[in-house]
Amino acid sequence: RGRGQGGGGCAVTAGGHSIEDTEPKYGLCVSGLVHPGAVLTKPGAREGDLLVLTKPLGSGILTTAAKAELLSGAEYRAMTDLMAALNRDAARAAVPLRPSACTDVTGFGLIGHAREMAEGAGCTIELWPGRVPIVPQALELARDGIIPAGAYRNLEFAGPEVETAGTFPQAVLDCLYDPQTSGGLLLAIAEERGAELLRRLADAGVTAAAVGRVRPRGPRRIVLKP
Repeated sequence: RGRGQGGGGCAVTAGGHSIEDTEPKYGLCVSGLVHPGAVLTKPGAREGDLLVLTKPLGSGILTTAAKAELLSGAEYRAMTDLMAALNRDAARAAVPLRPSACTDVTGFGLIGHAREMAEGAGCTIELWPGRVPIVPQALELARDGIIPAGAYRNLEFAGPEVETAGTFPQAVLDCLYDPQTSGGLLLAIAEERGAELLRRLADAGVTAAAVGRVRPRGPRRIVLKP
């Protein structure tokens, strides 16, 4: 809070990142307006909903590799193209179908944001690791142990609420915790509208996949199944 000329004033700090590194950073804030009836939130997910992810995972691993100069020029450009792709087209394709819930997938990784969605809705989310789109180069790097520190913090935060009902490659599991920079959307939508949503996303040029389902509340918030 502060005082300007001619009277009192205040400033609001909302959101933000916690960063520990040596590189300079600058931040931007974008705000807008939305009709109250069109707001999509995390807690709206309903039992039986299909979960659709609109971008492949791996940007956190790729940026970690870029800092270590492990990416070729073409791989670096592909990484920046992925992060520069807006969620606008995905949102425009999804909103007319009235999804139950939505979250972007950013710093907490897919599992961290899915956990928040499950907690808000009082449900359990079943994820299918074998169907989650992952950037192939990021998966290779994960196999080589190129994992950002944030992924381990996400594992510490969300891991206790994860039940693994199957066997999965460790590199795939690491990618599920990978903190994304400018990740995609995780949408919960009634199953009967899932196929239409995937079709609309494909028509809009969005790489998307059905990656899970909303289940009744179980012992854990997240269940990983084949």
